[in-house]
Amino acid sequence: MPTLIDLLARVSFLAAMPAVAGILVTAGLLVVSRDWRLNVTALTLQYFFVVLLLTRLIRPEVAAVKGLIGWMICMVFYLTERRASMLQQLSAAEGMAASQRWRRWILSARASFCLLAGILVAVAAYTAALRIPLPEVPTDITLACYLLAGLGLLLIGLSEAPMQVGLGLLTFLSGFDLFYVALEPSLAVAALLGAVSFLIALATAYLRAAQVAAGGGGRTP
Repeated sequence: MPTLIDLLARVSFLAAMPAVAGILVTAGLLVVSRDWRLNVTALTLQYFFVVLLLTRLIRPEVAAVKGLIGWMICMVFYLTERRASMLQQLSAAEGMAASQRWRRWILSARASFCLLAGILVAVAAYTAALRIPLPEVPTDITLACYLLAGLGLLLIGLSEAPMQVGLGLLTFLSGFDLFYVALEPSLAVAALLGAVSFLIALATAYLRAAQVAAGGGGRTP
């Protein structure tokens, strides 16, 4: 049975602009979507593309460990939101159906605004990658760092919900991680950034659980 490192070696041809395009799509979905299933899937794929780019900067074994940490974070989010959705179904309000059309229009308008903002951030990241290249980092990885940092900050600024803010923080941290390991590819730094990511995930899950317990567990705004 092939190991994770073997699988990464087989798809190493994607560790260039295809991985950057995947990061753009997955981070854009996190900005636009408010469906937790789609968000967890997008974050899982985003970590996969980040790991592919990391294999060009550090040893594949270290990159694989970072990927495992990221996928453990996705599992924490999945279990948290699954439990929250079960509690929401049990405590659904009777008058919710009457306002479904209005809420659908609000969500559609918000998604359109988020999509436009995401496009503007992506254009700004592309321009910055050409004019302000990061030191000791290839151009395509520079673009990935700017996309992750910019869209992560945008996601943090667009929502007050714990889960969305946590996703934004982890997206931003992935961009910082991708840049910093090129400057300091040591195991200590990799372990520290992995621990910080996991602590952010645990804090996000705790705040989400507290939100549901307090009765504010409706759909993520």
